[in-house]
Amino acid sequence: MDTCTYDLDHSAVEATHYYKAYEGDRVMLCFGCASRFGYPQYLVELPRPRSWRTEYGYLVNVQIGTGQGDLVADVWPMEGDGVESWLTILGCQESKYLVADAAWEPYRPHYSVNDDFTYEATRVTCLPVVQCV
Repeated sequence: MDTCTYDLDHSAVEATHYYKAYEGDRVMLCFGCASRFGYPQYLVELPRPRSWRTEYGYLVNVQIGTGQGDLVADVWPMEGDGVESWLTILGCQESKYLVADAAWEPYRPHYSVNDDFTYEATRVTCLPVVQCV
């Protein structure tokens, strides 16, 4: 993450613009500094990734024999490879086919019954998951 180098008080704020100094170095500005900058024609906006695009995710619901859901096993949303391995860890023997059925027919829950557990997988469209580090 590039931080603001224009104002020392903003050294922890993310930069949104920059301009090239006399020596060719970039001087980074946060949004507040860029809006107060006296020469806006010299500012270049930093490109930002478009994180708002939708992607496919899977809703996984595991119910025990009493009809109640398992709060540890319920996941929203998860990518396809992760869903298959997660269902395998939970004991679903048909995880590969369950995920394939959910991918073939989205927005409809698909079920697999194993012993006292009912596994449900539904493919949906969602916003990307943001991982905080």
